[in-house]
Amino acid sequence: MPWEETKEFIRSGHENLDKYDKNSIRTITIEEDKGVKAIVGCLKGHYDAKKCEVGTHVVSYLFAKEKGWTVTTAQDWFEKKKK
Repeated sequence: MPWEETKEFIRSGHENLDKYDKNSIRTITIEEDKGVKAIVGCLKGHYDAKKCEVGTHVVSYLFAKEKGWTVTTAQDWFEKKKK
């Protein structure tokens, strides 16, 4: 999935939301001082009674533009974290 840019955020688009249980989707803070958050979720079929049986997965990352992020710097951060 392509990267997206909104008024406030740069969003990585590396997972398809359709793979995840909609009730399990959450936004968590990764690096508060740098303005990095992650959207996480539980794969369909593994979420029951507000509990994920297999652990959550990162669906995408959000980079706050007010902290100076651009698509290029966000992609660089993402590539470094993948390694």
